[in-house]
Amino acid sequence: MSYAVLLAPHFSLEALRCGAPELAGQPVALIAGEGRKAVITEVSPEAPMVEAGCAATLAMARCPGIVLRTRDFAAEAEAQRLLVAAGFTLSPRVETTGPGCCTVDLQGADLARSESEIRLRIAELAPLGLTLRAGIGATPLLASYAAHQTDSLLRVDDARAFLRTLPLEVGGPSADELAILRNWGLQTLGDLTALTKADVGQRLGARGVALWERAAGETTRVLRLVEPSRSFVAEWAYEPPIEMLEPLTFKLQRFAERVALELRAAGFVAEALTLYLLLEDGSDHRREFHLPEPGADVASWMRVLLSHLETLRLTSHVIGARLLAAPARPQQKQDGLFDTGLRDPVAFWENLARLGALVGPDRVGTPVVAETHRADAFTLAKPADVVPAATEPPIHPERGLVLRRFRPAWPAAVGLREGKPQALGGAVSGPIVATAGPWRCEGGWWHRDAWCVETWHVEVGDGAVYQLARTGETWCIEGVLD
Repeated sequence: MSYAVLLAPHFSLEALRCGAPELAGQPVALIAGEGRKAVITEVSPEAPMVEAGCAATLAMARCPGIVLRTRDFAAEAEAQRLLVAAGFTLSPRVETTGPGCCTVDLQGADLARSESEIRLRIAELAPLGLTLRAGIGATPLLASYAAHQTDSLLRVDDARAFLRTLPLEVGGPSADELAILRNWGLQTLGDLTALTKADVGQRLGARGVALWERAAGETTRVLRLVEPSRSFVAEWAYEPPIEMLEPLTFKLQRFAERVALELRAAGFVAEALTLYLLLEDGSDHRREFHLPEPGADVASWMRVLLSHLETLRLTSHVIGARLLAAPARPQQKQDGLFDTGLRDPVAFWENLARLGALVGPDRVGTPVVAETHRADAFTLAKPADVVPAATEPPIHPERGLVLRRFRPAWPAAVGLREGKPQALGGAVSGPIVATAGPWRCEGGWWHRDAWCVETWHVEVGDGAVYQLARTGETWCIEGVLD
């Protein structure tokens, strides 16, 4: 059996900076306690003269301009969800071991592939501000030791050789036990395991036996597994309210990364996104984005969301936001032998989604003839993923004149005599020498959008034949017949 431990060594500090872009590049330290008793618990690399454990007043003296903050538990909870989501991409058996640490059961997994996946997760989370270390071992304890002894990824194959050189502090002895072992001249775990377990137990009791077993890597345990996420949602609040796009964009990017990772870990993709904005005056703004191509690509999501936000005008400041992803199974399809696919499907669907964010999702798509007798009526449907092979031309060619429609139709002024068109004015003007019609068609009388159209074919002096349409008292030229 094998286990992996994902560890964020500076978890509380990095979680705070992940949610506060203004802290990027600045010396930051976390403090515990109040007043003169406040001490530093974690410090960023930008303050090399400050150490954990020193007084906050001393830290400010050593590093003028250092930013002192307390722990942000909401940011830590979000960072922990991101870490656990990374664990679920490796295996369905994950334990939340502690803040900034999770243990993954790799039973039955290909270790070489798992190593590649872990390195990929480390690279993915680094731009988000979360530095990960990982260890792989035969037991959760060995994997934890390995994660604490590396800056990237360490796999333990020979447990005895690995443990031999580790300092005694790694085994977790108490201060009294450590002092006794030092007096014995022991410095490493290998020095301790060179003694027999019985000898250590005779002198230090049951706690000494447990320490010897930890030093030998013999300790194992059952993982306390957690359930994978079933709702793919992120929500956050702003204090004070914001009125600029940049703070919202920053948070949106961070939370979208976590939601996308949870989707991939569960084997899903997003088919739709819903964005809620809670406003200071008590109202809210809600917009749903139907993604033409379901996926979990954050860059595509952000382009769609930002295209909408850049055109948005709100009545009040934003005090909270919520991003919800509707999960769907990835599409499995096989194209036909003679079907033609899109040259760049990713760019096509991204541009289509951005257009939908600008003009509305109901105004983007492929025209499909509507089931109605109304001429030229159509609806917009999702474009086809592949272009089918061209159909064979009919054996008997079509007869009659071809109507070439003007889109949009040309407005026209029509002079009447005895109810028939006699002259045209507008884009086409002149006397009408011949007419055919009218053909009247109506429908939808049972709806509010009832329609009634009167159609004529007219020939003007130059011999061109046009199709006129009359709706109420309005005339237009729908097209030319040739």
